[in-house]
Amino acid sequence: MKEQALGRLLTRINHLDHTTLVSLVRKFYRQRNIFEKVINVIRDGIVMIDQGGRILLANNVAEELLNVRNLRNMVLWKCAPEILQQVDLGQIQEKSIVGEIHLSYPTERVLRFYSVPFIAEKESQIICIFSDITQALEQKKKELEEERTNSILLLSAGVAHEIGNPLNSINLQLELMQTFIQDQNFEEISESVSVCRKEVERLHGIIKNFLQAVQPVAPNFSDAHLLELLNFVIKFLSPELDNAGVRIRLTIDGDVPIVLADGDQIKQVFFNIIKNAMEAMTRKKCLSIGVSSDDDFVILKFTDTGTGISTEQLGKVFEPFCTSKKHGTGLGMFIVQRILRNHRATIAIESKANMGTTITIKFPRKVHLPRMLDSNNSHHL
Repeated sequence: MKEQALGRLLTRINHLDHTTLVSLVRKFYRQRNIFEKVINVIRDGIVMIDQGGRILLANNVAEELLNVRNLRNMVLWKCAPEILQQVDLGQIQEKSIVGEIHLSYPTERVLRFYSVPFIAEKESQIICIFSDITQALEQKKKELEEERTNSILLLSAGVAHEIGNPLNSINLQLELMQTFIQDQNFEEISESVSVCRKEVERLHGIIKNFLQAVQPVAPNFSDAHLLELLNFVIKFLSPELDNAGVRIRLTIDGDVPIVLADGDQIKQVFFNIIKNAMEAMTRKKCLSIGVSSDDDFVILKFTDTGTGISTEQLGKVFEPFCTSKKHGTGLGMFIVQRILRNHRATIAIESKANMGTTITIKFPRKVHLPRMLDSNNSHHL
């Protein structure tokens, strides 16, 4: 309505007296001053350009961010050539665009660029907004670095604690061997050497898990058959499973689709889960593994008949060095969760003390099936 009133007024401008014209000019001047103050208060850079990139309007912040005074009538691309590297000029007149611009002069900074086309007075124009996100990115980088440092410190403290026990045991056995040597008790010496070897193996496992936790390897994705990987791990662990009296019951529901995965890392996931289940079971040792799929996922369920996990312990199961095992490192499930995250897979654990544990893993299918609408719920035109 205001634009229509202004249009009618302009058509009658030749018939207005001097006093009315002066009053109108003063009114427009005051409104222009208010408009300029408003856009200069905004802490983002605001620039209006025409189709050729010529700057029609710019606030003070835009001049500060682009390090150019008096931007009006200049071409935006010449003031900030970096925009050309981030923005498709063929699209800027047709749709909104968001990007990040890295400026190197006079100082290194990163600007978030946002543009939106609009039509004013039957002419196509473009509003560009610049936000300085340099400090926000630096802060985020600092937070990530601090988080990484804290994680390493936490892992290191846990490793130092875990290493202490086998080292003390080895030291004790060495003292005993020294006594046995003096007494020439060779049978006892042999037993002490055996204990030392087991403790050294335990140390090797702790250090290996620590390195995997601190220096994770990016997955090498390729077509993977989860059932083949699972069977490989079961066969590899079969001597240990037989010796522990654990029976594996494998159920396959339909075809098992291909997924994109790092085979070696997924083997490690299955190895850790089956090993944990085997060590948790003390009676009726049966591990049931179900493999199925739906339109989106390949699903594996591992259900053991073990001692289960308490509610308190369940909330900490993925924390590093959280374990109820006498000789556990507490890094197994921590590594499992990270591997699955890198594969965009999910893991859920259901457990109750003395009632066993069920672990459900869902891997995204390589090819998702189209969803079919139920004919009863479809709408007919």
